[in-house]
Amino acid sequence: MTSTRRVRIALEGCGHGKLHDIYAKVTESAKAKGWDGVDLVIIGGDFQSVRNANDLNGMSVPSKYREIGDFHEYYSGKAVAPYPTIFVGGNHEAGNYLFELYYGGWVAPNIYYVGAANILRFGPLRIAGLSGIWKGYDYHQPHFERLPYNEDDVKSIYHVRELDVRKLLQVRTQVDVGLSHDWPRGVELCGNYNDLFKTKPFFREDSEAGKLGSPAAKYVLDRLRPPHWFSAHLHVRYPAVVTHGDYEHHQVRYLANKRTQSVPQGTDRLPGTIHAPVSDTPKETPTSRPSTQPSTHTSAISAWNNFSAVAAKQDAADREMFIQEQSQPAVDRSLNIQSIDSTFKQVSQNGSGRKVVTQHETPAVQENVMVKNSDEIDLDLDSENDSGAGSDIKEVVPMEVDSTMEMDSAKDAQVSQSTIQESEQEVQASTEQGTAEEISEDLRQQLPEGFQRPTTEPARYGPLPEQIYNKHTEFLALGKCEERRACHEYLELMEVFSISDDGEAQPPFCLQYDPEWLAITRAFANQLELGNPKGQVPADLGDENYKAQIEKEEAWVREHIVDQGKLIIPQNFEITAPVYDPEVPIQTKDMPPEYNNPQTAAFCELVDIENKFFLTPLEREQRMIDGPRPSRGGFGPGRHGQRRGRDNGWGRGGRSGGGRGGRGGRGGRGWGGRR
Repeated sequence: MTSTRRVRIALEGCGHGKLHDIYAKVTESAKAKGWDGVDLVIIGGDFQSVRNANDLNGMSVPSKYREIGDFHEYYSGKAVAPYPTIFVGGNHEAGNYLFELYYGGWVAPNIYYVGAANILRFGPLRIAGLSGIWKGYDYHQPHFERLPYNEDDVKSIYHVRELDVRKLLQVRTQVDVGLSHDWPRGVELCGNYNDLFKTKPFFREDSEAGKLGSPAAKYVLDRLRPPHWFSAHLHVRYPAVVTHGDYEHHQVRYLANKRTQSVPQGTDRLPGTIHAPVSDTPKETPTSRPSTQPSTHTSAISAWNNFSAVAAKQDAADREMFIQEQSQPAVDRSLNIQSIDSTFKQVSQNGSGRKVVTQHETPAVQENVMVKNSDEIDLDLDSENDSGAGSDIKEVVPMEVDSTMEMDSAKDAQVSQSTIQESEQEVQASTEQGTAEEISEDLRQQLPEGFQRPTTEPARYGPLPEQIYNKHTEFLALGKCEERRACHEYLELMEVFSISDDGEAQPPFCLQYDPEWLAITRAFANQLELGNPKGQVPADLGDENYKAQIEKEEAWVREHIVDQGKLIIPQNFEITAPVYDPEVPIQTKDMPPEYNNPQTAAFCELVDIENKFFLTPLEREQRMIDGPRPSRGGFGPGRHGQRRGRDNGWGRGGRSGGGRGGRGGRGGRGWGGRR
């Protein structure tokens, strides 16, 4: 049974700090449809909730593209959102502010951040949301970032974490809408990909290599199977229809020491891969279809249902080859600063399957050859440094350029020398760290138990819960709000029925907590670890192992929240950081301190869990005095090395003034002087 009233939703792709324009277009479009407005606005990420100039230091964006945007007017109360608005986080966010609201919360009156992962109710609808983008090397890490951020933290804080995905995979009842910033991996195969590749030619390479989109978002889509799923990130409008087959869950496990792993020949079972019942659908890989083959309903279903296994195998094999390359002393990976403008490196495979690095001379003016799309500037500043997935795929190293952001001119496409240098340092640091990790198993067996490698069994998922029954998902990706774009490219108005609710909800609707999600939150609350790069996320035990605990927590939620009438999300927004001051230049280097958000405290009290985000005034002050942890600019191992257990002064020792440490300290004192 469905509710009698459809929910009128306005979908916007990437926000990019243009709320005035977005709301104006929503009102204009609603009027054109004969509506007096919409019930809910959903923004697919890159919302950019920048409260003041200092928040820009918590956002990953090139300095020359810094803009304060107009969100600060809604934060300060100068402007008020005309429609209830929710959004998921993207890869260009004020990560420090969203960190305050990990469980979700109001960033401004009438504007709600979904959180790292969440299930919300809006009237009759159940809405699932997943923030961030996929980067395999951070997926199994804890949320180790904590203010003040170093250069790496600013880029990694928006990377999706497995623990948040794991919570979504425990949901056992039907949802209506799914949201993610990143596209679910492989979803392009379920639409007219030939037209997509004509519009965005560089997408074909990533798709055929099994690298377009987020595996994490696909895991959630495969499990929850909502009738609607919306994404943004790639700045293009793209519809598709996903037809779900038998449930199977393959998850790539990126371990700290990949050198000890190998892919057994003649088997599809990969170390650390999560397996579930496999569909009988014939296997068809994305790389097996000719580029001119038309999209068909049958081939799209087959490709989608088998894409996780294909991508998992390719990702694991490529990661293994990458590690092997790093261990070869014959290959010189040092960066020649003198010739950075005249050379680039290209990776290809020879007849024996080995990858070879070739140096190519090119005029300095062609430096932007490294950018795949001449229209897009959205350089994702994360360099994953994973090698290509396909044997026929050639890619530029050391920097992998994300093709997700718009380019306004060819000049803006040039990759800076400093960015390339930092990426090369990261590759070299990863090599150094890998060498340090080479400890024989015989020696390791003599060490105390804490030094042993974890040997947990892969988690098992499936079969699909009986109450998740939907078979088809309508996927829609949208672009970003710009004057030069047609409105339909970034905005879509639609009416959505609920299949999860049999009530008679009528407008005006309001946001509510979801009882099942609150129970899941309670069940996993103790597994959350913050601010510790050496921390270990507990192993995934699989959905059946968590089932009993979650059911127990559901009984608690019914008694203490549902029966007490506390499901409606309170309008409890409070200003936590100073509002925008035009006297503070947007190029300031001052890093903001961490604030205790009253909404997070209230939520933790509601569900009776520890508020791990709370800091005492003394702790906050000390963190700012200490400055950020050393990054590549400070000392040694770079991004990957930082996160894998170090005994050389990690944290508040080491070279405290190195790199960004001193700057972070000045940030703390400077900010305090203006407070």
